[in-house]
Amino acid sequence: MSRLIWHRRDLRLHDNELYTDASPIFSLFIFDPAEFSPRPTGIQHGVNGVTHGPHFTRHLLRAVESLRSNLRKLDGELLIRHGNPLEIIPKLARDLNVDEVAYNEVPGYYEYQQSEELKLSLRSKNIHAYTTSSLTLAHPDDLPN
Repeated sequence: MSRLIWHRRDLRLHDNELYTDASPIFSLFIFDPAEFSPRPTGIQHGVNGVTHGPHFTRHLLRAVESLRSNLRKLDGELLIRHGNPLEIIPKLARDLNVDEVAYNEVPGYYEYQQSEELKLSLRSKNIHAYTTSSLTLAHPDDLPN
């Protein structure tokens, strides 16, 4: 079975359970413009916020470079894309002819919606979606909608 691993906020290898089961593996990180653009926070009407501000982005760039470097040390590669994951991932999965797309769930309203839409899209293309929740103390399904 081949697997495409989409790194969202889990930019590590040493304890990442997504790397334990499949071979060959393709690794992916996507810079999603929506995470850098203002959108409603849900806290107060008319109040917008960004998911990734300048300080987080500086650390994100370092972490992506570190992940790429670590994968290269293991004769792997990190594919890096820019755009909407809902468009990029199904096409890339089809182009790479993978059986499964795996990723960590990320808590949050927009993140949950994105994950559910991706699962539906992959299912329609007969590609299995494997998700885990190793980033949080609570599983996203246990959070209120």
